Amino acid sequence: MKQLLMVFLIGLMVFEAHGQQSVDIGFFGGSGTYFGDMTKTEWQKSINPAYGAFMRFNFNPRYGLRFNVFNSNIGAVGEFDSQKWNADPNYKYWDFNKNVLDISLQFEFNFFKYIVGDKATPYSTYVFGGVGMQSYSYDLQYIGQPSGSEITPTIPFGLGFKFNLSKRIGLGIEAGMRKTFSDKLDNLDDPLSYEITNNLSNVVEVTQVKYTDQFHNNDWTSYLGVHLVYKLIYGNKEWTLRTPKQNILDWGIENNSKNRK
Repeated sequence: MKQLLMVFLIGLMVFEAHGQQSVDIGFFGGSGTYFGDMTKTEWQKSINPAYGAFMRFNFNPRYGLRFNVFNSNIGAVGEFDSQKWNADPNYKYWDFNKNVLDISLQFEFNFFKYIVGDKATPYSTYVFGGVGMQSYSYDLQYIGQPSGSEITPTIPFGLGFKFNLSKRIGLGIEAGMRKTFSDKLDNLDDPLSYEITNNLSNVVEVTQVKYTDQFHNNDWTSYLGVHLVYKLIYGNKEWTLRTPKQNILDWGIENNSKNRK
């Protein structure tokens, strides 16, 4: 929790340093889960709480930049296809649960012009994408490696729907994915590159197997929830809403050169 607060305050100072346009602050609550090496996942036992906060810098009613800090318990219960692991043929029961800190910087695009609290722009669907990182601990006991901590880059993307509740408050529903560049989230680090067998003395042996595809089984995380937004800074009140909402590809920027003609 202290890490979450510290990172978010740093992001707040960065946005305030650019004190222009419109700035929103938001709080997220929902659930998180994972996609990775496990098979036959019991989804009802593999969805855990997630929460976080974000700061959004709106360049205009069409697009903005968002700094996110999420914290969640990511885990899963199920089985891992371990046919290559002769020490435990067919299927192996597997589960994990750990705290994951997720930090990201995302570009957000509104399909309709949207300003929190503005009656002329009451709602919009939106998409987002960006770059980020995740931090968590891991334990690779299945191959006899010690536990440790991991920091991996991520590519976040997703979509959502947001609408106004009052002059300064908005509400949104959002679903997002995180493509990671590590395979240690589920404590199964590239399991296809290992064979686990029992020798004649009934001692488990771990053999590493080389293969060419090194990126096929990196883990993913997924988040689904709602966010409550408060307009912190109104910013530029001169944004011109010059086109109907049905023109979804209009970026909402007044073209002064055309007005002079």
